[in-house]
Amino acid sequence: MFVEDIKNDFYNVLLGNRVLLIVHYDVDAVCACKILQDLFKCDNISYTLVPVGGISELKTAYEENNEEIKYVVLVNCGGTIDLVDILQPEEDVVFFVLDSHKPTDICNVYSDGQVRLVYKDDEENIPNFDDIFRDDDEEEEENDDELQGADRLEAVVERRRARKAWEERRHTLMFNYTQFSYYGKPSACVALELAVRVSRCSAAVLWCGAVGCTAHAALYLRPPARCLLDAEPLQRCLAHSTSAHVVVAKDAWLPLYRWWSVEGALRHAAGLAPRLRLHNSSGATRLRQLLADMGFPLQQARQSYRSMDVELRRGLLGALEAAAPKHKLSAPTRPAFLLQRPHAHPLAALDTVYACMALIEHDTIPRAEGFQRALAALEVCGENEALKLGVTSARRSLEAVARLAQGVLSSRGLLLAGPFNYFIVQEGTTESTSVRGPLWLGEAARWVASATGGSRPLLASSPLANGQCLLLGVPPRYDQEPRNLFGAAFEQAAQKSGASVILDYVDTSVIVLPTSQRTQFLDALTALLA
Repeated sequence: MFVEDIKNDFYNVLLGNRVLLIVHYDVDAVCACKILQDLFKCDNISYTLVPVGGISELKTAYEENNEEIKYVVLVNCGGTIDLVDILQPEEDVVFFVLDSHKPTDICNVYSDGQVRLVYKDDEENIPNFDDIFRDDDEEEEENDDELQGADRLEAVVERRRARKAWEERRHTLMFNYTQFSYYGKPSACVALELAVRVSRCSAAVLWCGAVGCTAHAALYLRPPARCLLDAEPLQRCLAHSTSAHVVVAKDAWLPLYRWWSVEGALRHAAGLAPRLRLHNSSGATRLRQLLADMGFPLQQARQSYRSMDVELRRGLLGALEAAAPKHKLSAPTRPAFLLQRPHAHPLAALDTVYACMALIEHDTIPRAEGFQRALAALEVCGENEALKLGVTSARRSLEAVARLAQGVLSSRGLLLAGPFNYFIVQEGTTESTSVRGPLWLGEAARWVASATGGSRPLLASSPLANGQCLLLGVPPRYDQEPRNLFGAAFEQAAQKSGASVILDYVDTSVIVLPTSQRTQFLDALTALLA
């Protein structure tokens, strides 16, 4: 069931109770978690926080922490699975689900109150209850007892015909409802709305909402028009002050350029660099020509942004916009969220997104610790060592993504399999440790897809431990319509191929399978989608 009043039917219910807070490993979930933590702290709500990476971890987290817990809040996990069936909770346990992954499981939608969905997205075309659930066998059998002979036989035949027609209609409705996986409104934006309702909308809360909203735009989880609509309520809450505050301003859509050089940011921007075809032998020449058209001397463009000539820094946005059409670069600047702090450089929400990604999927820090550091990176006051670590790690990860994508494109590592393209990250390469998780592997996949025109779906695979590999799918034209068909296709291909596929990720377009069975699985997927 859906919560009608986010304040009274969700937050006020938690007051005075201990809460189990289960949060997924992604940037939007980290931001929403940070907002909820601030609210819980203000109202002395005690809670246990457990980050999870998939359905099995979700089940383990609940089983290990459910003693004396009556209220469970799930952020970006749990919405797409039948929670009651999988977790088998006591009848008095209530689950509040704040999940941007769609479509929502139909059993959660029509739960009698044990599962309560905090937000209903306008995009969800949820089938009607009577079209999905039916319980009329006993009543029909009683009616049959009143009939005799041929009339009774005719009634039975008619009932079976109606039942079959209903089942076929139900199958069609459920197929249409579940065939695509996609993302709804960022959970951080919903958590921000809650903070506004309870009158606790601080700069820290606004910043978390801004980063969560930017994450969906930067990772192409929502169509561009939807991203603008998601950001609009957030912009209404912004207010200037002498202390830390969030503003909306036109900014270059380049990753970490304030922490890097202009050339370095252009070279590693997944949204712009593929258009420059840096994987070709003439790619470096095109990049130098772009900088020349911008009026940026190579010596200036290669040094730290903060050490550049002041006039060049001030003219960066105008120079980018003027040079972009000649090089067919789309939207090099756009309205963006910035954190303004006294006596400090502006901090871009886009940079914080990449920093959090790098901390969550750090190559040496355990995920649980990386999650805590990502929470710390969202702090708005004081020296933020976690953010600095995240930025340093993000630069290394972006460099690895660029090397991987350019290597795939230049060495003919992009393979054609009928209805889709795919590439495989080889085990033992320097890039394999940086892109072993879905966040950075997805970034590399989108880079390759963009460089090849983006009109075909694409699969990317990276090695994991114990002879397994990660496989994820990117839909065609992901930058305009990111609805993903691969989730349903993976499930059907797993059944047809007989491969030992692990369908554990919250995002169904990401799976794990034995490396030895990858070819077998891809053959089945090719036959299915052909």
